Amino acid sequence: MKKLFCILIVALVSPLLSGCLSSGSSAEPPAAFTSTAGDGRVVLTWTANPGVNYWLFTATDPALTAFNWTGLPNARVFQWAATPFYMCGLLDGTQYWYAANGRIDGGPGGSSSPTISATPYKAGSVWTTNAPLIQNLLFPNIFGVGYASLTTCSNNATSAAGSFAAVGAGGAIFTSADGTNWTSQPAPAGFSSDLYAVTGYAANQNNPANPALRWVAVGAGGASVYSTDGVIWAVGRDYSLSNPALRSLTQVAGTFFAVGDAGTILSGTDGITWTTLTSGTANHLNGVTHGGIYVAVGDGGTILTSADGTTWTAQTSGTTNILRQASSIGNTYVAVGDSGTVSTSVDSGVTWAAQTITGAPNLVGVAANSQLATLDSIGLSFTSTGLAANSRFVAVDSNGNAYTSTDGIAWSDAIATGATGLNALVSSGFGYVAAGNAGATVTSF
Repeated sequence: MKKLFCILIVALVSPLLSGCLSSGSSAEPPAAFTSTAGDGRVVLTWTANPGVNYWLFTATDPALTAFNWTGLPNARVFQWAATPFYMCGLLDGTQYWYAANGRIDGGPGGSSSPTISATPYKAGSVWTTNAPLIQNLLFPNIFGVGYASLTTCSNNATSAAGSFAAVGAGGAIFTSADGTNWTSQPAPAGFSSDLYAVTGYAANQNNPANPALRWVAVGAGGASVYSTDGVIWAVGRDYSLSNPALRSLTQVAGTFFAVGDAGTILSGTDGITWTTLTSGTANHLNGVTHGGIYVAVGDGGTILTSADGTTWTAQTSGTTNILRQASSIGNTYVAVGDSGTVSTSVDSGVTWAAQTITGAPNLVGVAANSQLATLDSIGLSFTSTGLAANSRFVAVDSNGNAYTSTDGIAWSDAIATGATGLNALVSSGFGYVAAGNAGATVTSF
């Protein structure tokens, strides 16, 4: 009798559950489903229909469909995907396959889209020349370019979004959402000092309504300006003939570090109030970066390192040439400078070895992309120097050439960017922007 009762209950409930579960319906797969590769990422786009919940499926197997993904290598699924959809943390040189289907109101998935693919690649080898930056009918020399990330990879619907800024002669300021199309921004009233460097950050990433953005730029006479939106700028520190010029800038956890002439190192959190730090050198400092440690570089082959940004130690660079900028990936740090000089440390700045890129003029900038692959089963491995297969350094010279390296030691031949007179380079994590004289900008994404 008890068994019969259970059967009756199941018989009564099953139609109800079936009705609830089937209240939705299948939908057609997305139309115009396309994939575009970039550095460590792929962007997927399609024509969306209102009310349809699209599911995206990915794997590193061409057999992928919307119905067999679970057993394939490096398989993932994303629900409620919106176009454009960024797949981040991908391994350059690996082909990824994608499929999608749709459903309405919790219904079963519809038919699978055609399976498409894309292969991420390292940026830095192919460059695009953009329209020169213009302000007040002039093409100002650009001395510094910076990037602030607004989103993280986990925020896939808007991933890899960010903001670029460029600064230069006479207080010129420009901003861009993509590094290609730029908008001139007014300098603070009465401000006309040269600006040499700019950087920024968003305290509230993945919050487009309130990113808590802060830009800081520094320049001649120790001047600084700041902005909380990239549009309205204010003077943080006045220009003074008695103040050494500030040449470079980096930001770590909301604190800005500026370096400049006569061994100047300043720190501050807002671009307004600055604290003077002891560098231990009177040499001009031209560049500063942070990885696991802080590194400042300058005239006479000067290299200073610091674990905390406060106490600095001089290192032997292996060169007396002017060093202009530095960058890092893992334990590997690279400083570049005049006459094609490259000084590299593979032990977190303890020892350095200098070399020359044959035929290169003055190297004015260096930056790095290091995508962290999220699919462990691909077998991504790190060397003792902290480098991974997705790592790449890019340097640019004053003649407008670029050079690439996976380890900071062996460098490619010169790659023409299409520009001349470059002064600065920045990495966004998914590509590079370089800028220079007469408003020149070039990009590699």
